[in-house]
Amino acid sequence: MSTKRLQKKKAVMQAKKEKQLKKNTSAAGTSSSAAKSGENAKAEVKKLETVKKETLKVETSKTEPIKVETSKTEPIKVETSKTEPIKVETSKTEPIKVETSKTEPIKVETSKTEPAKVTTSKIEPLKVETSKEDTAYDALYEKRLKYYYNDLKWLYCELFRDHPEVAGTFSSLTKKMKEIYRERSLSMKEADQTCVADPDWFRKTTFTGMAVNPADFADTLSGLSDKLDYISECNADTLYLTDLFQATSNCSLRIIPEIGTSEDLHTLAANCRKAGIRLALEIPLSLSVDDPQSGAPCVLQTPAYFNAMLLQILELANEGASVFSLGVLPMMPEENLWKLHSLLRMTRMVCEIVCPGILLLGETDRPPAEAAAFGGTSDMPELHIVNSTQLMSDLWHTVATKDTALLRRGIDRAADLPQAPVFQNYLRNRNTVRWNLDYDFLKGSFITEGPHRDYLNEFLAGIFPDSFARGEIYVNPETEESELCGTTASLAGIERFDYEGNMEGVSRGIRYDVALHALLLSLPGIPVLRSGDEVGQLNDYTYKTDISKAADPRWLHNGRFNWALARNRADAETIQGRIFNSLEQLESIRASHPVFAPEVSAHTLETWEKALLALVRETSEEKLICIYNFSDQDKVAWINEPDGTYTDLLTGVQRDAQAVEIPAFGFIWLMHTK
Repeated sequence: MSTKRLQKKKAVMQAKKEKQLKKNTSAAGTSSSAAKSGENAKAEVKKLETVKKETLKVETSKTEPIKVETSKTEPIKVETSKTEPIKVETSKTEPIKVETSKTEPIKVETSKTEPAKVTTSKIEPLKVETSKEDTAYDALYEKRLKYYYNDLKWLYCELFRDHPEVAGTFSSLTKKMKEIYRERSLSMKEADQTCVADPDWFRKTTFTGMAVNPADFADTLSGLSDKLDYISECNADTLYLTDLFQATSNCSLRIIPEIGTSEDLHTLAANCRKAGIRLALEIPLSLSVDDPQSGAPCVLQTPAYFNAMLLQILELANEGASVFSLGVLPMMPEENLWKLHSLLRMTRMVCEIVCPGILLLGETDRPPAEAAAFGGTSDMPELHIVNSTQLMSDLWHTVATKDTALLRRGIDRAADLPQAPVFQNYLRNRNTVRWNLDYDFLKGSFITEGPHRDYLNEFLAGIFPDSFARGEIYVNPETEESELCGTTASLAGIERFDYEGNMEGVSRGIRYDVALHALLLSLPGIPVLRSGDEVGQLNDYTYKTDISKAADPRWLHNGRFNWALARNRADAETIQGRIFNSLEQLESIRASHPVFAPEVSAHTLETWEKALLALVRETSEEKLICIYNFSDQDKVAWINEPDGTYTDLLTGVQRDAQAVEIPAFGFIWLMHTK
């Protein structure tokens, strides 16, 4: 038989076999259809393999689609195996992998107001679908990830190049980022997009912050939720929580058990959003835990520690927090400073990808010009907000010396900075006043560092003769340098004169306290009040009776919030009422004028009086002149602004901005509308 005839015969036999196979398959399908009503006769039964190797059947029906149960409290969670992707098999020998693409993600159906909870069982796994809104936001996520991916991976691998697991930890990070993003609520994603559309929104918003220790302010997080009306009454739109977390041995953070639980924090965040208050949390860059062998901060040791910090930020952002403080930025040698900038840049990029509506801030003892570097550049931004503690030091130096030269220089130098982060400003915070002054500049006034530190501490601690201030000195065991403790009201003189029964002195102390807060509110940036300052809370000396605290005078200004005295804020005849009502007026004025926005810089005017500080902030429509008297004597600011009539924003009186009289420890805000 020839080769051609043999091939033809084989082809005919093969065709007959295939025809018979089709008939057998059709017969089997018909038999199955008759045996099981409701099953699809055209489809093969598919088996879903799980990690436990249990084959699960997925049944479909034309008339009864699988339902997805929803819950008002729990966001969607799609769990996957870390090692093996879920496979849908069409035959025993050829499993088909289900893959998603950048343009066609798996859809999860949710309503616009209620996130869906996917309920699964061992018998009937559910098919998860997404809504059109989620699909659109997933596409935006992929777009942001693609934009930052190469730079993020390069920085990550460069910083952690000595760690063999770096590729795996980076892959794990990006995978977890997407999971957390999918769990982010639709309303948060919408808010994120508003911020993406205007990336400089935080430079234009007139923030006012209040910092509280939950334990001292309200005992617990649950108690703090009940005090949000008070926070709003203080005109604070950002609530900074301090001393909330404690570090664990694996370099992660957990809420101090006595304060509350993660559920309490979730509830607080939800209540803050309802009240229009941003919630700010501190996630220290070092996680406050040192590596037991090297003693260096965990975050600088391995990529796993860095991932832990980033993921905590992202998860807390999903809870509702919108501002994150990375704590005090570590002081590093110049040759290693690039590492810190890489960490900040990567943190910013990860947040821009997953939750671009949040803000990052950090604190440093460096002067404003150096602190501004941590904001990055316009092309490679790092922190949104930076707190330079030098401003606080300069201010209390001015209180003690009655000489504004150093404070003026700091304000003018900050105004000359190029595109910088927004500065966050305090009069007092939970830490001490560390005298990190510009001593090179002070040498011109024949001031040397050691003796000057002693004078500042002694004057403000009330040791120096005729001092009105009442504070205490703390010796830092690490630096062996003396630092200052005390509340704003006590340092401004209210405590001394109230104790002496000197009502005239009390009035002068209240005037000084309000003037210092007026300066805080008028400087470019974000003012943050320490809880208690709004009602003139004095030093708390009860710490001396507690053996565990008695040796640490920092408790002096970190005592429990005095709610009994705070109730006096409604009485304009009391110290609390006079301060509270004055600050309320200032904050109302500030919120009404665009010239107070963080992006509007300030420069000083010559007053020809060293105890007077005059600063100017100006837009195309408004010009603001603020003048402050750091002397116990009435003074005249010898300014001469010939551009028209000004209005005293506190009294409504119109006047010229020329030869302005300022009472002892007083101030004035003048506004010119162009």
